[in-house]
Amino acid sequence: MAEAINVQKRTDVGTRASNRLRNEGRLPAVLYGHNEPSVSLSISYDDLNATLRHGAKVVEMSGDESGQALLQAMQWDTFGRYVLHADLLRVSAGDRVHVEIEVIAKGESPGEKDGGVLSWSNHSVEIEVPPADIPERLTVDISALQIGETITVSNILDLPKEAKFLTAPEQVLLNCVAPRLGEEETAGELGAAEPEVIGGKPGEESGESSGEDKK
Repeated sequence: MAEAINVQKRTDVGTRASNRLRNEGRLPAVLYGHNEPSVSLSISYDDLNATLRHGAKVVEMSGDESGQALLQAMQWDTFGRYVLHADLLRVSAGDRVHVEIEVIAKGESPGEKDGGVLSWSNHSVEIEVPPADIPERLTVDISALQIGETITVSNILDLPKEAKFLTAPEQVLLNCVAPRLGEEETAGELGAAEPEVIGGKPGEESGESSGEDKK
């Protein structure tokens, strides 16, 4: 079920107008797609926050526009805390859309239990899917992942039936790597080095007197 979001048309554009909207609890947005003209909108900040918390990708618009739209892109503040602007793409039941979906791991890796470390290369994949079938996230099972082994896109468990990957199946998502040796362990493995005689002559051992001293 799509999340409900209130939208209103706006005529004032620019930085000052956008700041006024944000002070009123609304955000600037643009609606486009389906070969229709782009429309400048404002959307309820509370509605958008609720949509993001629920992980929804598709919203049901009410107010000055109706129908469904995909949250195509969002502009965040410098610290990634607040949304500053949103792009909405008109969608309908027969469409197929390209979206980026988060990938999470489930289970416990035996490689981790043996001291290995999980190393993520990619936390998301791109898929093509009908709007109604967009998943909140996708999952890989790491319960058999050993040190030195890799999880790829092809290991994803729950791709919707009507969806297909746009990311290559062989793309690495994560692997389990051996831990790096600490400095103490490294020194222990290499063994203690022989002390160097500072200022000694070549071939002269520590504690040995020179030839002149023996005279």
